[in-house]
Amino acid sequence: MTSDSSWWKDAIGYQIWPASFYDSNNDGMGDLPGVISKLDHLKDLGVDLIWLSPVYDSPQADMGYDVRDYESIWDKFGTLKHMDTLIVEAKSRGMKLIMDLVVNHTSDEHAWFQESKKSRTNPKSDWYIWRDPKTDAQGQRRPPNNWRAAFGGSVWTYVAERDQYYLHLCLEKQPDLNWTNPETRAAIYSTAVDFWLRRGVDGFRMDSVVAFWKDPRFPDSEVTKPDQEFQPMEGKYIMNGAPVHDWLKELRARIEGDHGPDVVLIGELPATGTDEIVRYIDPSAKELDMILDFDHFMAGNDWHADLSERTRPALPLLKDAIIKQQDFMQSGWTSAFTENHDNPRSVDRFGPGDGEYRNAASKMLAMFLCTLSGTIFLYQGQEIGMTNIDASWTRADIRDAAGLDYLNETERKFPHDVAKQEAALQGLRRLGRDNGRTPVQWSAAPYAGFSGVQPWIRVIDNYKAINVTYQENDPDGVLLFWRRMIKMRRDYRNQLIRGRFQVYDKENLKTFTYVKTGVDPAEILLVVLNFGDENADVFVPGDVNESSMRLLISTSSEHPLDTEHGRRLHPWEGRLYSCQRKGTDVNSS
Repeated sequence: MTSDSSWWKDAIGYQIWPASFYDSNNDGMGDLPGVISKLDHLKDLGVDLIWLSPVYDSPQADMGYDVRDYESIWDKFGTLKHMDTLIVEAKSRGMKLIMDLVVNHTSDEHAWFQESKKSRTNPKSDWYIWRDPKTDAQGQRRPPNNWRAAFGGSVWTYVAERDQYYLHLCLEKQPDLNWTNPETRAAIYSTAVDFWLRRGVDGFRMDSVVAFWKDPRFPDSEVTKPDQEFQPMEGKYIMNGAPVHDWLKELRARIEGDHGPDVVLIGELPATGTDEIVRYIDPSAKELDMILDFDHFMAGNDWHADLSERTRPALPLLKDAIIKQQDFMQSGWTSAFTENHDNPRSVDRFGPGDGEYRNAASKMLAMFLCTLSGTIFLYQGQEIGMTNIDASWTRADIRDAAGLDYLNETERKFPHDVAKQEAALQGLRRLGRDNGRTPVQWSAAPYAGFSGVQPWIRVIDNYKAINVTYQENDPDGVLLFWRRMIKMRRDYRNQLIRGRFQVYDKENLKTFTYVKTGVDPAEILLVVLNFGDENADVFVPGDVNESSMRLLISTSSEHPLDTEHGRRLHPWEGRLYSCQRKGTDVNSS
């Protein structure tokens, strides 16, 4: 649980998607030995907290988020011995390790579900969420309600052995666990939590914690898409139910009783308001230490909007989302991240993508993340400025189950509309999950040095220009800039990690300006970021003593554009200044 000295507060986190990190045995799939072999890369970067995405045994219907056995490793990734070695090797380098805790649902191949579906009277009959069918006017069997699953189709699948439907908010192969059953919760703790803590894991990122509770009445959703049989799920029926807080308190108490107060719990809470989030992270609540909020990815967009209709967030809306997340520091703690396995690359989502300004924007976004308060998480490949998939990717290249379901549904709805189908594919190229799941580009060797054979997913074509080996020797590259910024984050931790965040000139469409204040309110850091392809003026807040401004670092190696008339930023340039507030003696010690 949280205290001012909690280890995870000053940590530099790094998320690993194992399938695409590094392939040690040339079978086309990343693996745990591959992760072990690259730990020194993370150490050199400045990472001291690894978040490992699912490595459990799984049929891989959803890249490991469909767990078949929590106490085993998927054989393509390695063995329990490999996992034990990874934990030991990480700790020997001063790195903690947390795992994805995927317990909203299991795989339909999990032993619990295999027993549960056999009958209504077996010992695990109530470990999942089962409901009786409805009957329509023609006497035909129908699902219990009209909810649409996250990846399309109904959230209900019929099982003849029970003459009932089971609930799955995601894929049919991901039945939702019944958290209202104390036996289920006890089993989750024993096999998915305690088992791994005893092996040396330091905590968990809790997947889909927002959805552990579902309204047991299962009412129909409002019909907002009359042309569709199943309707988008309404948050009030599946999100942040009061029992979730009780279950998290119970989980925390069990963890602290068996393993002490230092285990970190990080909750995934998309589309959740500030007041509700504070309930989770308030230290006195003893629930979560921090949460992962996604408003900055969705700013200005509807969560239910078609991918092809979503747009890049306008800068003032992005600022609003970041303000929300940074304000959590006043109530507990916060996290900061601009990439993960479910979202596009940051240089494409918030920047210009691959092209003239990619390098500049990637470094500016590194400064952005490294100057936000809380615990930051990089995502693999972000440290070299990896980009999205491009226009050459066809339907045959897509691997993400959600993406393929989206394309299939579009083709079913618009079988003769080629333009609609192409727009859907273009939406995936911009925003689909495969963007963050391509192999890490280690070198200019075939397959980007990720593997000696064709990988499970296509390598981005720009790997010869964007790779770790090249950037190790590029003083103006993204990798070495990340290392400098991470060091600076630690050197100025009172302001950059733990400091107060204050935005200025919020409606500016070109620049993002904020001040970070530490223990001494007079000594501040000023961050100015240009989010555009054109030069932009540096905005100096009115309460900053301009004569005290000292440039600590710039993302640009070009000659500064500053003149006697003011400071100017290059396209996609970021600057970090040390300065003092007005009314402070600049020369005082």
